[in-house]
Amino acid sequence: MKKILFWLLLLPAMAPAQQTNVQTTEYPNDYLSPAFHAGRRAAFKEKMPAKSVGIFFASQVRLRNDDVDYQYAQNKNFYYFTGLEEPNAMLLLFKEPTTILGKTGTEFIFVQNRDPQREMWNGKILGVEGVTKRYQFTNVFLNRDFKNNTLALNEYDSVLTSFRSEDIFQTYPRTRDELSRMAGIVDSLIKAHNKPIAGRTQLQILTALRGIKQPEEIAILEKAAAISVEGHNEVIKAVKPGMTEYQAQAIMEYAFKKNGSEFPGYPSINGSSENACVLHYVTNLRLMKDGDLLLSDCAAEYHGYTADVTRTVPVNGKFTPEQKMIYELVLAAQDSAIAVCKPGMPYSGSDAAARRVINRGLIQLGIAANEAEARRYFPHGTSHHLGLDVHDLGIRGNQAFEPGMYLTVEPGIYIPPNSKCDPKWWNIGVRIEDDILITKEGNRNLSAGAPRTVAEIEKLAKAKSNFN
Repeated sequence: MKKILFWLLLLPAMAPAQQTNVQTTEYPNDYLSPAFHAGRRAAFKEKMPAKSVGIFFASQVRLRNDDVDYQYAQNKNFYYFTGLEEPNAMLLLFKEPTTILGKTGTEFIFVQNRDPQREMWNGKILGVEGVTKRYQFTNVFLNRDFKNNTLALNEYDSVLTSFRSEDIFQTYPRTRDELSRMAGIVDSLIKAHNKPIAGRTQLQILTALRGIKQPEEIAILEKAAAISVEGHNEVIKAVKPGMTEYQAQAIMEYAFKKNGSEFPGYPSINGSSENACVLHYVTNLRLMKDGDLLLSDCAAEYHGYTADVTRTVPVNGKFTPEQKMIYELVLAAQDSAIAVCKPGMPYSGSDAAARRVINRGLIQLGIAANEAEARRYFPHGTSHHLGLDVHDLGIRGNQAFEPGMYLTVEPGIYIPPNSKCDPKWWNIGVRIEDDILITKEGNRNLSAGAPRTVAEIEKLAKAKSNFN
């Protein structure tokens, strides 16, 4: 960890001139609009069964160690419907108008109170007035106003929530914070009135909504992809023998933060040589050597939405003949899979297309004797949905693609040491991953700015890097 921090301290002096996301206002002003969140709530309510209530909790503050918390990250469904990034909050949605605490409507949000002492340490809290003004909610209450008799749960047939008491209480006891207190009341009401939790219904509605990206979401996803592309391009230019995996990670994540990304979208994977064959390798400690491949599966999160991009590059800037053959096989599989990503085609088609190419290629190269053996070297699926979560909600199986769906296409081949093939193939791990938006005309690759072909990668590797 100390080595990573030391490297990061050196980066500002070596910062590249290019900037993907240029901020011109005092604070970012390109968040999702209140109208977007209101529209998503309306869409959810329209799909709710009669006489039902939807209950959504904010994320709980999580303790890292001693008196230090993890940096707060909001529950994605709660964020989708509200935009609020504060803890200790709860959203209630109703199919039909109801009255709560003297106000009638179909949407009610309970938020934390302003507290000068807490704000001195942790920053401004919006409170009722701030949430009302910023997010244009009508019925906003303090979380402390939610009592045992606030919600007449006996009047409703079902509760649409993913709520489980153990989810809320796993870190803190019920009395520790207002979120736990509200969750405890909801839990007691559900049990007292023996109400069914319609978690599957809630999930089906959320899958239908979140699986189709709206124009405002696509604009943010484009920024997340562009920021991610810049990080990958900087690593391709900078990587060289004698550099460590964590230094490649530092360059990548510096580019993300420099361009306004609040977080990496997921723990950065930077695996070289045999580590490239570990699918979710995040240790990133190895010293890279001449002749190694570096697999970087890293992406930026921007305003709650994440990209997911992987590039595999030669550390010395030049693929060996064996590396090139495996790389171009994966690339051909990816091209075949992307071609299937268009309206009306089945979601499962991308995986089937990629697997046909890889199976045939591995058998022809003598690495696998049959398709069953080939699967050992390509053990994961080709695609997953992308958005608020890196593995986002969306269709599966043979359901058809629709415009607005956003997914990865990421075939790979991984040949760890001691595999049952010629040792010349050992330690070659290749994955190529891009972020594909389904359009009316077909698809659009939002991460195409990072080179994919052998020639393009080797050309960019020769470019000057400000990080060397």
